[in-house]
Amino acid sequence: MTKNYYHILGLGPAATVTEVKTAYKRLALKFHPDKNPDNPRAEDQFKLVNEAYQVLSNARRRATYDFKRQQEQRQRQPAAYHEPRYHHTRAPASFQERHYRRRPQKHTRFSKRDVQIIVGGILLALLLLLAVKLVWNQYTYQRNLTQARQAEQDGHWQLAHDLYSQSLDYAPDAEEVLLRRADLRLRHLQNAQGAILDYSAVLAASPQPKADWYAQRGKGYAALKDHRQALQDFDQALQLQPTAFSLYQARAIARLQLEDNWAAAVADLTRFIAAKPVPADQKTEAYLYRSFAHYRANQMDRAWQDTERALGQDSLSGKAYYLQAIILKAKNGSRLSCPLLAKAAKLGFTRAQEEMEGNCPA
Repeated sequence: MTKNYYHILGLGPAATVTEVKTAYKRLALKFHPDKNPDNPRAEDQFKLVNEAYQVLSNARRRATYDFKRQQEQRQRQPAAYHEPRYHHTRAPASFQERHYRRRPQKHTRFSKRDVQIIVGGILLALLLLLAVKLVWNQYTYQRNLTQARQAEQDGHWQLAHDLYSQSLDYAPDAEEVLLRRADLRLRHLQNAQGAILDYSAVLAASPQPKADWYAQRGKGYAALKDHRQALQDFDQALQLQPTAFSLYQARAIARLQLEDNWAAAVADLTRFIAAKPVPADQKTEAYLYRSFAHYRANQMDRAWQDTERALGQDSLSGKAYYLQAIILKAKNGSRLSCPLLAKAAKLGFTRAQEEMEGNCPA
């Protein structure tokens, strides 16, 4: 039978090389002949320790040794079952002797605390997801808004409009964004209908709407030739801010288009003209609108005076000469109006040219 070198060194079969070396040094020191003179047993033990170390410290020799021990163990096991001392147990029970019982099935039941923990975990996860979504939406909203402002400064109107629209996907009621997009639609993109929708959303959501919002929406209605709605918005704007003098002219134009109140149109234009300061080109235009209102109210002398005032502001106004022509025609017939129509046509007023072709001899 092969010696058990592991037992000699006091180790197990899974001992590492380091553990083998440590055990060898300890035992060699313990059984060394110099420390055990006149002790044959210690000398024999020292030799065994040295022999075990030589085998177990060498990987190849150790593998051969382990294989040999395994073979010896396999040879001993079958022989053990043939010895009479291992035959005292009875044969396995037959099928008829065996009794089978169904094991009771255990039902898993959740306690109240388990349910609370699960529900709490689900709610916590939902809150976390909601918080992440809110943070991301806010970040995206601010990024789109910043880029839209820059695009607007650079004059990229359509790009700015699209970025404002993307910002509104995350904050549909953002007043500033709605107003900026509405302004782009009205002034640069010729989308009066879209501008009206944006201004309407702002006006509906604000507890204290501003006069400018009504005024801008009124301009949108005017661009769509919905002059009655425009007039209502201009009225509302002027109630909130009576000193917004430019709106008097806008309201007067809406009245002229509706043809329902010439005196009110004259009053609005008079108030606009009296405001200071008014740019010369706007004052000229206001005189001409008021002249037309006087003409439709059959106040020819006042209509003529306003055309003279307009020509005093701009002597090359073809529209002023055309208005003088139709005033003269209403008073004295078409013959005297032809020279004025000719002046207006020469200054590029195309309607005067059309009027000449039908009423003035060549």
